[in-house]
Amino acid sequence: MSRKRKDGRSAGRQKKTRKIDKIFIRVFLGVFSCAVGLGIFGQAKAYEQTKKERLTVATQIHAEQERQLEYENQKEYYNSDSYIEQMAREKLGMVKPNEVLYINRGQ
Repeated sequence: MSRKRKDGRSAGRQKKTRKIDKIFIRVFLGVFSCAVGLGIFGQAKAYEQTKKERLTVATQIHAEQERQLEYENQKEYYNSDSYIEQMAREKLGMVKPNEVLYINRGQ
């Protein structure tokens, strides 16, 4: 005869239930491990993408800073007396006091 436990289940049925419980736990742990692994893989991929974007933005910032420096140098040159004098002579045909302007009409 089979032995009965207090709850009315036999010993053979108890072993079968334990075996099913172990299988269920293993399947659950396997699925959970896969889900965690996929999550970590996704995070690593997103991290690499963000790292690349950061590098791109840093390069763009550096290029814009160089352009800004060039513009500031141009602004400084355009506000200088030598540039203003040069433009007055070339574009407006102005001369300094007591200066004689010679025009070569042969050219």
